[in-house]
Amino acid sequence: MHLVLLWRVRGSIHTGVLFARLGSHLTGGSGPLLTRAPRIPIFALVTVLAAPALTAQVSITPRTVEPADLVRFAVQVANPTDTADVAVRVEVPEALAVLGIDAPPGWTARLVAASDSTPQAIEWSGGQLLRREFREFAFFGRLGANAPRTTLFFPVRIGRADGSVREWRLGGYGQAPEVEITGDVGLTTGAAFTLAAAAIGIAVLALALALRRPR
Repeated sequence: MHLVLLWRVRGSIHTGVLFARLGSHLTGGSGPLLTRAPRIPIFALVTVLAAPALTAQVSITPRTVEPADLVRFAVQVANPTDTADVAVRVEVPEALAVLGIDAPPGWTARLVAASDSTPQAIEWSGGQLLRREFREFAFFGRLGANAPRTTLFFPVRIGRADGSVREWRLGGYGQAPEVEITGDVGLTTGAAFTLAAAAIGIAVLALALALRRPR
């Protein structure tokens, strides 16, 4: 009987064959009690185990923000395949105002305004992300002061040198990167100054009326 064993050493998959022989005292002399299990092709197991790594090649930082924050967002892209990535498009939720865009060396970036059917997006193109290379595609944004606690999704579309496209969104190649809004809804600096000025004005008016009151 052959028992095929699989084990993992530092991320690699190894196989081995254990040769065992069942004695007659276990079988009662009537033959083996166990039948040979069907062999599973090792490439199939490698494909299953490697799939999560392929779908995890896109991420975003930071993972949490608060209302009124000014934040540098960075979409990280790694290419584990032999086909170069040549274009990256990130959809930006309307809760964020894009204040500036950074482009890696050799790449160009542009902001695409929102339309009636599509959200605002940032597109990077002109460069190449080869096998086992990693890039950050960054932009500077501000979250609205009245943004409620929720999850922001940043769908990503990657164009490849062979003309194919991979998308990280609902129903796509992988899950869209997400950022959680934490903290409480607050006032902007301008709004707080306006309220403070209004409070001072009311106090001055009340003092003036008190001084003019006839005795």
